[in-house]
Amino acid sequence: MKLKNVFLGIFASTLLLASCSNDDAVEKDVPLGTYDNGVLVLNEGNFGTPNASVTYISNDFNVLTQNIFGIENNDKKLGDVAQSLSFSEDKAFIVMNNSNVVEVVNRYTFKSLGTITENLKNPRYSVVLNGKLYVTNAGTKAVTVYDAKTFTYLQTITIGKTTEKIITANGKLYITNGAYGSGNTVTVVNPQSNNAMSIITVENGVNSIEEKNGSVYVLCGNTTKSMLFKINTTADTATSIETTTLKKALNMDIDGDKIYYTKGTGIYAMGLNATTFSETPLFSVADNSWSTLYGFSVIDGKIYSADANGFTAAGIVKIFSATGTELKTVSVGMGPNSFYANN
Repeated sequence: MKLKNVFLGIFASTLLLASCSNDDAVEKDVPLGTYDNGVLVLNEGNFGTPNASVTYISNDFNVLTQNIFGIENNDKKLGDVAQSLSFSEDKAFIVMNNSNVVEVVNRYTFKSLGTITENLKNPRYSVVLNGKLYVTNAGTKAVTVYDAKTFTYLQTITIGKTTEKIITANGKLYITNGAYGSGNTVTVVNPQSNNAMSIITVENGVNSIEEKNGSVYVLCGNTTKSMLFKINTTADTATSIETTTLKKALNMDIDGDKIYYTKGTGIYAMGLNATTFSETPLFSVADNSWSTLYGFSVIDGKIYSADANGFTAAGIVKIFSATGTELKTVSVGMGPNSFYANN
């Protein structure tokens, strides 16, 4: 009798543990909102027309939802020229270049949380560091700073030169001082030292900047060469590699241990610690003049490419495997320019 009770007790404990484990597994799989577990496509829209939008593509490609901002906010217009998007905790900050606003939404439900308008002049890119939202402004060549929770304006940091893409690394801000094929510097701002600034000289044609494993990578491309700079974020010094064969490299993105970039219609990759550029494309996409690769990103081994379709019709997004096998093609909004993993 006692032996039977022992077996019954063990059996009951096993069931309890299994039940808890199953509950934990279910909890982890529960989406945080309708637009969790997918990729957000930012559709720029036509300049001068408030037709920017965001498209949602689920990670398994089974769900495609257009204009999710309008759907979740009583058909409210997102605005004129959706330039970029950044995340902080459960918030998404959508920078609207020609509307001079930053729309703030819950990243998983896309319900509006507020609109930032103060001191924005042709805003471009944004990032959050230590509870503050930093927004680059082309019109004032400055970075405006806001409380990332209350959206209150805090201050302006004058850069004094082209103020474009912005990332954080080692508690500092790294800002590219170039756009549209010009510019050869990166400004470093240290908020912990009263916004002290320093300049890192790179190559003309600075166009992409990414952080990985505490280092900052900067891609530059022009008519004579392409160069990749790796910045040590402790000393803020840079090393570089270059190619004079593959010119005008663009669209750098880092996924895992690989650096991806584009040139013309070609998509290229090299190792994170490569000492030379790869000059042979993984594959090429169809040529559609300047609309080709208007947006580009690599997310979890999948390559996302956007064709702006001349801004005369819905943009086309094609998703490829890392070897170039086409996995999915979808129509999105007007002028897709970037992709953001939302998991």
